[in-house]
Amino acid sequence: MRIGLFIIMAFWFLPVSSQTLKIMGSDESFLPFYYGNSLNEGILVEVINEFTIQTGIAADFLPMARKRQAWALKRGLANAVFANPLWMPLPDQMHAVGPLLTWRDRVFAQPGRQPDAFDDLKGGICLRRWFVYSDRLERRIGSDLVRHDAYNAQQMLLMFLRKRCDYIVMNEMEFRFLAQLGDVDPERYSTELIDGEWPVYLGILKTEAALIEAAEAFFATYTIDMEAMLPKLPRPDR
Repeated sequence: MRIGLFIIMAFWFLPVSSQTLKIMGSDESFLPFYYGNSLNEGILVEVINEFTIQTGIAADFLPMARKRQAWALKRGLANAVFANPLWMPLPDQMHAVGPLLTWRDRVFAQPGRQPDAFDDLKGGICLRRWFVYSDRLERRIGSDLVRHDAYNAQQMLLMFLRKRCDYIVMNEMEFRFLAQLGDVDPERYSTELIDGEWPVYLGILKTEAALIEAAEAFFATYTIDMEAMLPKLPRPDR
């Protein structure tokens, strides 16, 4: 009986197991969600590794410039991406599984300068060059806030820790990850102010019906515990 059931299950999973979930990731990477030269480290990488173990479906992360993601989907180079529905490439052709987690941009402040509202932000603020922030924050820049630009999150955090600015706005998991690498207590700097918050989905091409069914079944019972994963993640190469 067990042998017969095993054979039935093997044939049931054969169509989907022969496919690969090819997930595009930004070629700049996103700490701590996915990073490394081949995007082989990070929270979402660990999640997809577990997906592979439980379903038998192979999965790869493919570094890809954002402006080429729609092109990659059309050419068959990829079939999935982690994204907010508003920024999903080819949204009419994608099925969104989730939401799987919430991306949250939090305001961090120097000790002793804990603001209760955005109107309380005064002084210097370190932000990422070319990054889009909320209107309520942008309105204060130039009048109440002196902006200091950084090229990436690591540089921005370093400027903040060296007290070149009073505040920064970062993804909270990114801040916590980089802080733990530098043996810094993130709770000293955290505030209750959230500048941006949006859900993250796994978008899969609608033509990949078997992959969609497998992903829906997996994430129906799987919860991403970012706090538990964070201390176990390896140090980035750069």
